[in-house]
Amino acid sequence: MNDDKDRFLLDRRYTAAFENLEDSTIATLALQLEGDLRDGFARIVGLSAAAFDDQASLGGLIREGIAKRRVAHDSGVVLAEPCTQWTIEKLGDSSEDPTLEELHAVLPEATEKFGMDAVRLMVIQYSRSLKGFRQLVATDERFAPSGSAPGITVLEKDEAEQAAKREARKARKAEEKAAKAKQQGKR
Repeated sequence: MNDDKDRFLLDRRYTAAFENLEDSTIATLALQLEGDLRDGFARIVGLSAAAFDDQASLGGLIREGIAKRRVAHDSGVVLAEPCTQWTIEKLGDSSEDPTLEELHAVLPEATEKFGMDAVRLMVIQYSRSLKGFRQLVATDERFAPSGSAPGITVLEKDEAEQAAKREARKARKAEEKAAKAKQQGKR
């Protein structure tokens, strides 16, 4: 259950992050991918091999693929992968669970090298699993969750109405049980 909850929350954060990215930024992040990573990303979002040839339409095609295939989480992980790998190398032994201070030391250089949007996607990836990243999200407004996932609303229920439904369900089940017992008695 916890893995499902984490996946759901991360998917919502990635969806919100993509809502705030320009198509040109998405295209730039995709063009930074190389080799198998680029091919895998193209399969995830449903791009043809020629899609990378037209940078002007690439971001829009990726956005459409992410929405159509509902792959915001996977897309965010892959687009951040060059930044993630570089950051892991820079953190060295600390990469398994970096502290907030270690992240503050390495993120300015990562931002300069890959851009804030790639760093933000990387932070989302680890924001539920690693303490330093959770602290970063909690203390640095640049990485705080923003936007809202489309189509998600909070359902408010009337407790009196719910109690009445429960009672009706109990009564119906009791009647069904009595009818079943009466029918079995006739056999």
